[in-house]
Amino acid sequence: MASVPPPRSALEADTTAAFPYSIPPGFDAAVRHSIRGALAILDADPGFYRCMDDIPTYALGVLALYLHATDRLYHRGLQEAARDLFSAGRATAVLARMQSAGLIVPRDDFRSGRQRRYAPEPAMIEAYRTCYRIELESLSLIDPRVGRLVQTYDDPAVFEDIVGFLARRHLAAATLDQELIDPLGGIGAHSMGLMLAYALAEAAFQAGFDRPEGEVSVNITHLARRLGVSRTHARRLLKRLHDAGLTTVGDKTGVLVLNPAFADGFALYFLGMFTTLMAAVEHRIS
Repeated sequence: MASVPPPRSALEADTTAAFPYSIPPGFDAAVRHSIRGALAILDADPGFYRCMDDIPTYALGVLALYLHATDRLYHRGLQEAARDLFSAGRATAVLARMQSAGLIVPRDDFRSGRQRRYAPEPAMIEAYRTCYRIELESLSLIDPRVGRLVQTYDDPAVFEDIVGFLARRHLAAATLDQELIDPLGGIGAHSMGLMLAYALAEAAFQAGFDRPEGEVSVNITHLARRLGVSRTHARRLLKRLHDAGLTTVGDKTGVLVLNPAFADGFALYFLGMFTTLMAAVEHRIS
């Protein structure tokens, strides 16, 4: 058993602290590893995140992978996996959203009286595998037990177990509390919102700050090009952060101030993500 506490205990509230959650040893290094890994992929392939460019689409992708692994990636199979909590209409809408988002493709031709089956897009599978590898590597900096799992990650069963655990959590929730999974002004629900937050955090670290807060230089044209979005969309994301009180416009042109609330929200996001992933790891190794 590792002496470093797993991130599950890190979410225990400390109401006497300014930031009321315990930060486990290795957390800062894990966050930086996640940011570097994610942005390195983005810089190498701007279209890499098209199948998971916002939190709702990401959740649909996890569900699609789970349904595929359990041979339920079709209309009735989705209802069965959701224990009939999904109506026929909702199941149809979910499959349509998966297909329009480029997550799945028809596996066979439609025939009257027979439900069409689907398969995940191969590029989507590889994207999720790559992203989970990065996050597991990050998590190993908090709990060394995860490092042993990373060493066996090429075994397809490891990836399928993690995806299955996360998908069952999604299906068990009647609704997803956006504030719990996206404490950054809701930008995670918008295309490339989280990647924009990652880029701002990276700029703060490169400026020498220990946390993602303080003055950073922002070039809208460069930022939009990096994210693969329009300048208008990038400005809207920045405005959402500003309206949520997470950032302030600097005194100089092209300068943005990341407020302490941005750093706290960023830490809370990663605490939640690492905790959920650690629960999947615990399930795998137990």
